[in-house]
Amino acid sequence: MAFAMATLELPDSLAPVLDAVTAVSGPYEGVYLVGGSVRDILLGEPNFDVDIVVEGDAIALARELAKKLDRRVRAHRTFGTAVVLYGEEGRVDVVTARSESYHAPAVLPAVKPGTIDEDLHRRDFTINAMAVSLKGDALGELVDPFGGRSDLEAGRIRILHERSFIDDPTRILRAIRYEDRYGFRMDDETVRLARECIATGHVGNLSGARLRDELEALLSEGDVSHAIPRLAELGAEREVHPHVVADEETVRLFGRLRELNKRYRLGVPPWRLGLAALGRGLPHQEIGPWLRDLKLRRRDAELIAAAIEHGPRIAAELGRDSLSPADVVALAEPRAPDAPLFALALDDQRQLHDYFDRLGELKLEITGADLAELGLAESPRVGEILAEVRRRKLNGELAGRESQLEAARELVEQP
Repeated sequence: MAFAMATLELPDSLAPVLDAVTAVSGPYEGVYLVGGSVRDILLGEPNFDVDIVVEGDAIALARELAKKLDRRVRAHRTFGTAVVLYGEEGRVDVVTARSESYHAPAVLPAVKPGTIDEDLHRRDFTINAMAVSLKGDALGELVDPFGGRSDLEAGRIRILHERSFIDDPTRILRAIRYEDRYGFRMDDETVRLARECIATGHVGNLSGARLRDELEALLSEGDVSHAIPRLAELGAEREVHPHVVADEETVRLFGRLRELNKRYRLGVPPWRLGLAALGRGLPHQEIGPWLRDLKLRRRDAELIAAAIEHGPRIAAELGRDSLSPADVVALAEPRAPDAPLFALALDDQRQLHDYFDRLGELKLEITGADLAELGLAESPRVGEILAEVRRRKLNGELAGRESQLEAARELVEQP
């Protein structure tokens, strides 16, 4: 890949929107394509999102851009930002150039309007601290004050200054994510500063929500075979939780969980599976507090906890006894899909494959309305009878609707 050009040739796929930005940029001091958009263009990565920084009023430019593209704009005046959606997949994020200052480690910064140089200086890594002018005679000119283009060529992740990780420790997890995504590596100085930040406890000062967001992003990458052990290598796993385990077994278990999730089309978010794999060694009494500290939605926390706590139990129960299909469903269903999926990843048991293949989807062909027609008033017995009929069907004792109705009739008539 060549990086020799003094100016950047912008991709044809983005030409309509970038032409429109250039057309409305006249009244503004500077208008730039920035950050990840520039990085991905240089890497030849497909990208339908466009990040624009304006030295001036970003919302005003976004409104002009929306008119030009015949699209709608969503403005957030409090933050000086706006979003313009275009095409089927694309969006343009427009923000005012800003500078920022940190009053304490691991807290969100104070921001104020600034120049493009100040805006690039506040970014995380050199590969994300580049901009391309979209205005006038400077169109296509690359602004690269920190040598980001050279770092891209070298496959290097490098922070901008010594306090970068202390200011924002989430950058450590982001660096690991970029290492996995692009096959890049942090340079020695960046690794040293990451370890120093971790050792001094700054990662632990992050709010649970910010740590959660970075973990979700990291665990949602396509391949985390490097990222998970890297957490341990840098010492970051202890900051996620003292009993989190980020080793090769975690990588293997997470990979198996993702494979089974895809195979059975369960739709479980990868990050949820990843947190279960990372948290598999937590003592029972620490699971709930850990997940609450991460500010997860209650249902997600319940399913992750079920996987960690009950997945091994399900695997052990199935390993000890020869259970009927109905017994397998009774064991797996209350905490599905995460707990039985975790059990199957731990121990490749035929009964659980059968559960995900067909048993879990098996439905009755009768309902409570049929029981009402048989003379059963609404009561807890309706659910009990339907459950018993389903148990028999699961075990192959009943076939179609008529046999289920007959079984239900017998149960209704019992005293």
